[in-house]
Amino acid sequence: MPFLSDDVVMRDIVTHVDAMHGHQAIVDFFGPGAGNLKVMPEQYYLNERGLALTWMAYLHIINDHHGAENQGKWLCGEGMSLLEFRDDKVCLEIDYWHGPQGMCDDWRSHFDTRKAMSPGELGAISGA
Repeated sequence: MPFLSDDVVMRDIVTHVDAMHGHQAIVDFFGPGAGNLKVMPEQYYLNERGLALTWMAYLHIINDHHGAENQGKWLCGEGMSLLEFRDDKVCLEIDYWHGPQGMCDDWRSHFDTRKAMSPGELGAISGA
């Protein structure tokens, strides 16, 4: 929370219909799964108002909600975020993505493989 303005607004296009306003709304949304979530930045694009970045998200499956055979695996999904700043703090975040696109056994190995790909190779894949 120290990087977010007190009146921060956050939108998650896929999983949250309404904008979240303030720290508590964001904690309420991300808190239950935060310990099992990795969002790894890939590319950054800066301008005078803020930045946009692409990322790969990984959610560790710890229950059988996705089937017992998937327990311990990682749901994967590509996305992009727009962050706008005011007084060196994020005042707006909008996350764009399609939702989980696949699954992998090891998020670090999957992400390292992505880092070794060219932009063309990354653009040609869909999902995990």
